[in-house]
Amino acid sequence: MDPIRVGVIGSGGIFRGLHAPYFEQTKRAKIVAVADVNEKGAQEQAKRFGAEAYTDYHRLLERKDVDAVDVCTHPAPHRDVTVAAAQAKKHILLEKPMCRTVAEADEMIAAAKNADVQLQVAYMMRFNPHYMKLKAMIEGETLGAVHMAYVNQIGWFPPFTHPWLFVREQSGGMLVEQAIHNFDLWLYLFGPVSTVYAQTSQVAMGGTYPADPKKAVENNATVVVQFEKGGTGLLIKSWAAEVGQGGEGVVCAKGSASMSGGSLKWKTHTMKEAQTFIAPVPEDDTFRNVAPEARAKNYWSYASKGRGIEHWLKCIAGEEKATTSGEVGRAGIEIAEAAYRSAHSGKRIALPL
Repeated sequence: MDPIRVGVIGSGGIFRGLHAPYFEQTKRAKIVAVADVNEKGAQEQAKRFGAEAYTDYHRLLERKDVDAVDVCTHPAPHRDVTVAAAQAKKHILLEKPMCRTVAEADEMIAAAKNADVQLQVAYMMRFNPHYMKLKAMIEGETLGAVHMAYVNQIGWFPPFTHPWLFVREQSGGMLVEQAIHNFDLWLYLFGPVSTVYAQTSQVAMGGTYPADPKKAVENNATVVVQFEKGGTGLLIKSWAAEVGQGGEGVVCAKGSASMSGGSLKWKTHTMKEAQTFIAPVPEDDTFRNVAPEARAKNYWSYASKGRGIEHWLKCIAGEEKATTSGEVGRAGIEIAEAAYRSAHSGKRIALPL
């Protein structure tokens, strides 16, 4: 089979750091064009792959030799890029988050369906072996019914970088831009959500935060969800904490598990001691194109992102059925939007919206 010809839209840090290493080593796809409003960045990455560079992604979409597009821009353009790409009959992979709102997600899904093209979100955590093992233990009833899931992400995000990140119109908000990974993992591990209750607040940080609080994103949030199958999920997240703390896990009927520092730890009520799983870095040829120290430290970041991209390519080829579809991406956005509605109204929000 000939390689799938890919056009990249957005050549910033997420593409350079996690997408490019996969495309450099795969035989399934070939990057033929790169578009970015930053002309220098587009040219640098195009040269890296022997591709053509553009500053207008519409010109990339006009090319007949582009079969699919890998969209790595910030969230604001995702809806417009997706609709234009679908109309051009290109398959689409979106870096998370899928978009900013449920309304945008619905438009994107409809556009892809009308064009009969693959629309997927690059959710890498679903392909991480630690979360895959946890899912197997939950579904295999090793841990039993879920009672409580938790995520604690209290930290400091310097307000002098990523000028779009702290602007609500550009990023969609902290829960959309970053907590979306956790919402998607909850959906993957524990199933659909029935209700959402949330509180958010904003510490005035200055820097690249807009001076108008209505235009700036929240930087503190507490979110409580009820899972349809039973049990609750609690997420607390902050970008404003000088002193941080973190951790995540699940408490079940037969035991509990936690994720920390790239390892999975679990113990059931019948086990004498807890067990730990750390996926070994394979001694094969994968991701030898990155620095040895980076490969040793971050292998599963490269591999999980790469597996997500490869899943998209295999779906295009008809070899797999999509597990990170537009509908899956929408489900996470729906939780985030329900959280914002709850924070605004002070009420618990029922899903679907």
